Amino acid sequence: MGKFILSFFLLLSIFSGFSQSNIQVQFPGAENKTAFVWAYADYISLTKTVIGEYDIDKNGVFNFTLNLSNPKPIFIQVQFIRIQIFIEPKRDYKIEIENINFSNPELYPKSVIGYLSPNFKILKPSTHELNKGLDGAKKLFSSFIDSNYISLIRGYNTQFLVDSFSLVIDNYTKSFGNKYLNNFTNFQMTELRLLSRDYSNQMIVDKYFIDGEINIDDPYSMNFFNSFWSNYIIMKGKGYSPFQIDSVINKEQSYQALSALLAKDPLLKDSVLRELVIIRNIPQLYANRKFNKKALINILYDISGSKVKTEHQIIASNVRKQLTSLQVGSPAPDFEFIDIKGNKFKLSDFEGYYVYLNVWNTECPDCLAEMQYTKELFEEYDDIIVFISISVDADTSVMKEYIEHREFAWTFAHIDQNYTFLNNYHISILPRYILINKEAEIEMLNAPSPSNHFSDYFLKMLNDKKGNLKIRSD
Repeated sequence: MGKFILSFFLLLSIFSGFSQSNIQVQFPGAENKTAFVWAYADYISLTKTVIGEYDIDKNGVFNFTLNLSNPKPIFIQVQFIRIQIFIEPKRDYKIEIENINFSNPELYPKSVIGYLSPNFKILKPSTHELNKGLDGAKKLFSSFIDSNYISLIRGYNTQFLVDSFSLVIDNYTKSFGNKYLNNFTNFQMTELRLLSRDYSNQMIVDKYFIDGEINIDDPYSMNFFNSFWSNYIIMKGKGYSPFQIDSVINKEQSYQALSALLAKDPLLKDSVLRELVIIRNIPQLYANRKFNKKALINILYDISGSKVKTEHQIIASNVRKQLTSLQVGSPAPDFEFIDIKGNKFKLSDFEGYYVYLNVWNTECPDCLAEMQYTKELFEEYDDIIVFISISVDADTSVMKEYIEHREFAWTFAHIDQNYTFLNNYHISILPRYILINKEAEIEMLNAPSPSNHFSDYFLKMLNDKKGNLKIRSD
């Protein structure tokens, strides 16, 4: 029976076009930590999707498996350390990341949260490996642009320069024989040819977006697509006026009407391409005060139910969720932490109360300057507001030592390895304050700090809402 099941899944993998790749990662310094492996669900919304969480053993090693039909760029992340690597189907990988001293406080954020990308080696496969091919191609393009920057910008002998460099790139890609690498260099060369005016916009559209179709799973193809069609609808489109765009979006609020209007553009005759261009432009239209945000969300809803292409439905849904997440009134992402007393708590535990959430660090002067003001707020509003401070210090003991010498009675917790929390709340600057209402919804994503008249804002909000308050009894 076991052999039958194994054979069934093997046949399923073969006929579905997916092949297994086994990946082993060695990361000295990260022993007994947790590695997060994730990828982008699409390259318009840049929605992150978690592939898996893996325990790193005492030797700094962890393993995982991917079933792929095409090369896939993935991210491997351990706390604030992150690398990106392409994994190809039917190839097994052995990756070695340089040794990192996680106890070094210099690694951790003081006021800006970012990620460090250490060096890493791909020990296996050793030949014709895509990542090495991409790195080599990027160096060739970078060297060419650096050497010919003035000529390219001013248009001096540009076509000859680009033609000559094209031969260099062709010879390089032939030595690898990798289709994905060919696609990358093709798009890079096309951007150079746009500078030399070899290609018209219509030629680009015909060659790459209609005849060649659009590989929405390829980041380099989509980077080119996103760049080419950026702000196209309101700044570059032909065959319609800005007034017509304004009317269709703000008054008709219809995807069908918008698509019909854009079909007048010679570059957007193809309905599949036109739909993806609309999705690409909606986040940019959403940021423009001229356009009704609710109308744009409705257009995305229409696309999510359209029958042009299933992949477009998924991307439209991701863009819609991205634009509406963390808006005032949207559900606040739940989280779970252990406070410094060892008690586990979730955001959902405090439904019915306001939650004033703070992310901070002991090496952030502005963070520390706010603590006394937070104490005063806590003493005044403890019965109706839950105060939570999440530290991103390198070491929990540093946070505890700072707190124990002060009379801070509200909830403190350490980030530990909960970096999903930072992603969910778009935390990048410290200190950060977020106000969550009684229904566990976002009240204010960037709330005033305690010293910046938070009390005035909160009282005005209560007066405007005139809602019933739940009084804390603990």
